[in-house]
Amino acid sequence: MEILIAKYHLHAIIDHFTIALCGTGVFVDLVGRVIVAIFGNVSAHARRLGNRLSRAAIVFLIPGALSAVFSRLTGESEAERVWDSISPAAQQILLSDSGTRWLFSHAVLGTYLMYALVTLAVWRVILEIRTRIQGTQPVYLVLAMVVLCALLYQGKTGGELVYDHGVGTNPTVPARHDK
Repeated sequence: MEILIAKYHLHAIIDHFTIALCGTGVFVDLVGRVIVAIFGNVSAHARRLGNRLSRAAIVFLIPGALSAVFSRLTGESEAERVWDSISPAAQQILLSDSGTRWLFSHAVLGTYLMYALVTLAVWRVILEIRTRIQGTQPVYLVLAMVVLCALLYQGKTGGELVYDHGVGTNPTVPARHDK
């Protein structure tokens, strides 16, 4: 499996699905709720549109959460493959040993994000099924936005690993180590 992950750069491919699907899911859910909150009492059409957008979030969040699981698995495989060949600065971004940097390292944050995105997808499905917990919708949306911000930060650190440090790129091309 590691050979397939490395040969086809599956980690980078899957990560983009995770970001796009989960980001879109949170965005349409938020937009739907805002439309209902602002225009729901004024227009039945706006209320229907907002509710449809919000329900569409599930269509994005479920495959996005599954993609997050695969992002984590392929990321671990990719990290093991390139660890010895990367610069110390890149190793710090990937997995730091020091205090708070450890919490925000690419690998550790990826693990937390996987659990958070799966939890959000399950929570969103339960919100759709169970009317008794509709009161948790605002809490869900706030946490979803926080998780989305963390996911975007995760993408930023992944970009730094590739574009600033050359991690996972052609080893014959020298990496930039000026940061």
